[in-house]
Amino acid sequence: MAAATSDYLKPISFLVADDRAYMRRVIKNILETLGCKRIDEAHHGGEALSIMRSWAPDIVITEWLFGPMSGLELLKAVRAEKSNLRFTPIIMITSETRREKVILARNCGVTEYVAKPFNAKSLILRIREIIERPRPFIEVGGYFGPDRRRRTEVMSEGEERRGKGSPRPPVDPKASLTQDQIDRLVAGDSIHEH
Repeated sequence: MAAATSDYLKPISFLVADDRAYMRRVIKNILETLGCKRIDEAHHGGEALSIMRSWAPDIVITEWLFGPMSGLELLKAVRAEKSNLRFTPIIMITSETRREKVILARNCGVTEYVAKPFNAKSLILRIREIIERPRPFIEVGGYFGPDRRRRTEVMSEGEERRGKGSPRPPVDPKASLTQDQIDRLVAGDSIHEH
């Protein structure tokens, strides 16, 4: 167990779903350092859903690529629930950084999306967004999930922000996105293509 350096996450419970013990340990160490006391683990999406139905964590952190039920299938199942479970914030940590994959997760109701490789600061920023600036959940047409309209400037991670009206660099739709581009896309901001 990591030594807590803060009590920030003391009242918050987490479920970490990843098929690799090493990744679960890395994420748990970050959470424990911030004072988290309740962290459960799942090896795949099906196990995570079962745990969630018996104990509702405050936040779920899941990998996308594992089986027999993937993180994306877990996300869809949670958002389709007919109970309060459907409102659970879900952070997806994955190497799936192509534009179409990010859009797919966003359209399925992901709350935050973290690109691998990631660092503690990147994960903590997304957790802070969920805790300090929670987005309301909406149901529009076939979509249920967090409202995509949010302030993207909060997610800067210390990078200098472009001035108002400054053009964004073009994005190759087949290329991997940066974390900044992922944040803008998940938030409902468009990424300009040429």
